[in-house]
Amino acid sequence: MSRRRTGSATLERRPGGPHRLNQVVELDERQMTIMMRRRALYVIGAAVLFAVIYALLSWLKYRAYMDARYDLGNMVQAVYNTAHGHFLEITTGDVEPRQMSRLGSHVDPILALFALPWLVWPSPVMLLVAQAAIVATGAWPAFRLGTRVTRDPSAGALLAGAYLLYPALGFLVLNEFHPVALATPLLLWAFLYMEEDRWLRAAVFLVLAATCKETVPLVIAFMGAYFAIRKRSPWPLVVTLLGAAWFVIAVWVVIPHYNGDQSAFIARYGDYGSGAGEVAKNALLNPAQTARDFLSASNLTYWLRLLWPLGFTSVLSPLTVLIALPEYALNALSTTVYQRRIEFHYTALEIPFLYAAAVLGVMRLWRWLGGGFRRAEERMKGERVGRSTLALLVLLCALAGNYFLGPLPFSLPGAAYDGSDYARTSHDVALDEAVALIPDGVKVSANNNAGAQLAARRVAYIFPYFEEADWVIVDQRHPFYYDKEDEALHAQALGRLVLDRRFRSVYAKDGVLVFKRIDAAPGAGEAQGQQPDTAASSPAAAASPSP
Repeated sequence: MSRRRTGSATLERRPGGPHRLNQVVELDERQMTIMMRRRALYVIGAAVLFAVIYALLSWLKYRAYMDARYDLGNMVQAVYNTAHGHFLEITTGDVEPRQMSRLGSHVDPILALFALPWLVWPSPVMLLVAQAAIVATGAWPAFRLGTRVTRDPSAGALLAGAYLLYPALGFLVLNEFHPVALATPLLLWAFLYMEEDRWLRAAVFLVLAATCKETVPLVIAFMGAYFAIRKRSPWPLVVTLLGAAWFVIAVWVVIPHYNGDQSAFIARYGDYGSGAGEVAKNALLNPAQTARDFLSASNLTYWLRLLWPLGFTSVLSPLTVLIALPEYALNALSTTVYQRRIEFHYTALEIPFLYAAAVLGVMRLWRWLGGGFRRAEERMKGERVGRSTLALLVLLCALAGNYFLGPLPFSLPGAAYDGSDYARTSHDVALDEAVALIPDGVKVSANNNAGAQLAARRVAYIFPYFEEADWVIVDQRHPFYYDKEDEALHAQALGRLVLDRRFRSVYAKDGVLVFKRIDAAPGAGEAQGQQPDTAASSPAAAASPSP
């Protein structure tokens, strides 16, 4: 079989020894097809393995009560209620809870699509398994994009492996269940089809991605601008206009309509203002403060942990990296430190473009090493390092990143995680017994760490609120006060529950307590001197919205 050769063979000798530049060898169409099919089997196999491993790890976390009402329980309740005729309805975690549409918190209607599989498999585990499987599908556009850009299926397969081993992606899957995690493969599919000028197919994935969270359309708007520059065409700006329009509608119309007020998450940017528009304006008009926040130690550490597992190749395509600028800014300027840690789902809208930038960066590095620094590829003197070799180095960086940072339990010296991080304890057995006591459908108030197991019901409160609950489950070993651990406030709330004659203790083991509402004279709670929960009205005690 013949191969096309491009470039010129040159031999350069320097005082330090011989340095050979080889001719660039390109596969012909038939070779490309054959190799694509062979490498595709490896990519599909790796994606299936990823889905199985991370579904298993997600299940282990769930059964060890590492997931919680915030956030898995919120998604479970929204899906359960949708499946039973109450579209995306949830019980808020306010001091005075209310039934509200999930759209008043986050505009992620893609959750409704899980109502049908819920009827077949009514378990939070279904959501966890589905998330692992859907994120794993991103390996295919990763492979195709890598192959298209490098013109080498072997390099494409290795880069797809780097996507699957990327530590932030693993944490994304294991950080409970979040609709925005589904946007990661959807945006990667959309990027591939926009790169291939297959706009109708891209539109399908862009629309689906836009239903994953209200901030996704803003990233999509940046994608349109990026491809307008990359393709030297104004038509991708239509994507920009539509994305920006949907973002404005989602933030300033949909959320206030269902919430009765602006998004509760604006409070995370209190240093910049009290409303979404004010925050954006002040961030732009106070560049010194914005720059200080961007360059804070926590942000620099966060970006370092995002970049080095891809061998820093992403920085070689900075314009691609900047597609996710809105998400970088939201994470960088937030007072919530979790938004600057790769262990959480806040990387979902950054991963696709960091990966795409890494693919393009590999090719840029390949050209530079071949003497094509700041020159067109046709002016390369030859090939110093093969594209598949560079892709292999990125894969090894991703593997090292997962070993030293990522969630895979290598159980070896120096590894970030081992099997014990996913193990159950006797305390989990006590929680199992307590959860089993609570009937389906009743109103329940649950400690945050037990909230995911008890969220599949119309009304599900979170402790310390228990006034309208029929059953209450409290875990003294994990003193959650709403979604934050606070031993003092948790003890105060538990004391009020114990003294409330409307409830009787029916289970106590290893710090896990279950209370059942019993018949009592009206006002029995007040007769015990029960006072309004003044502590709950303080900012420190108020419930946080779902991240």
